[in-house]
Amino acid sequence: MFEIALYGGAFNPPHAGHAQVMIEASLQARRVVVAPSFRHPYGKRMVDYEVRLNWLESIVESVQPLCRAEVRASRVEQVVARGVEGAIYSYTLLAHLADSLALDGKRIALVVGEDVADLLPTFYRGQELLERFSILCVAEKIPVHSTALRERLALGMSLPMHWMAPGMNPLNYDLYAAHGT
Repeated sequence: MFEIALYGGAFNPPHAGHAQVMIEASLQARRVVVAPSFRHPYGKRMVDYEVRLNWLESIVESVQPLCRAEVRASRVEQVVARGVEGAIYSYTLLAHLADSLALDGKRIALVVGEDVADLLPTFYRGQELLERFSILCVAEKIPVHSTALRERLALGMSLPMHWMAPGMNPLNYDLYAAHGT
């Protein structure tokens, strides 16, 4: 069992698949830290950080009863950004957690989906990331992605209910329809 599972991402917007990953990660870690991107490595245009963090807090509150471990939305990326110029990378977040909590890196797992697992060697300091930290690859059980949500909403289409994250007010998704973010 990992001490911490770090689940980072844009969460732009969060969806049911994200909630499922939180639950799955809680089965393999004592604590799951859900960290929305503060400054995305690829310069992705996102809804305001505070808005996405608040959404994640609501989702975590809804899924926590289904989790075996503590799950919490975290400002860790915002904290790290105070001392780092430019984008915030997975390696930087993991190193911050390991150093600030005095934990061996192998006790901290980066939570990724199968689609990202193969890309890890190409990440910033990818080889070091793989050597120093653990990887928790979670299989996709709910086939939905934020891009699909944004595309549907931009076209004025409604979202299937099973795509929406528990605890997320369906009206919040309208932000994407209005702004095409």
